[in-house]
Amino acid sequence: MLYDVKNIELVWRGLTLSKFAGTKVKISQSGDAVKTYTGIFGETMTIPNATRFWHITSNFLANSESYKILEQDSLYHTSGTLIVRDLNTGTSDTFSDCYVNLLENKQDCKERTVVWFAAKRNYK
Repeated sequence: MLYDVKNIELVWRGLTLSKFAGTKVKISQSGDAVKTYTGIFGETMTIPNATRFWHITSNFLANSESYKILEQDSLYHTSGTLIVRDLNTGTSDTFSDCYVNLLENKQDCKERTVVWFAAKRNYK
C-alpha cells in the first residue's frame, strides 16, 4: 500500500512525525500469512507464519527533528507503537512491537530512508 504524506499522519511513540522528504509512505508485508506443513502420513496442517513482519518505509529530511529522534531510537533499539492515520477516511492502523531501522546513512544526502519493522498490525 502506498500513502501520500499529505493525506496521512504518522505517530511514533506519541510523537507526530513531520518534515517528510518523499511524497509516499509504503506499507508492505514479508512472507506468507500461513505455512502449510505435511505430516509423515500425508496429513496437512496450516499454522500462522510467526516470521512475517510489516515494513513501513518513509523518507525524512536529514535536518528534521523527527529524523533525529528516529536516529536515536534506532541507535538504542527502542521499540514502540507506530500509528498511521488516514486523514481522508478517518481510519488508522496501529503497528505494535515496532523498531526503527535506518537505511542510507550517507553524510551528504539531504534525505534519509527510515523503515519500521512491526510484528503486529491492529494488535493481530
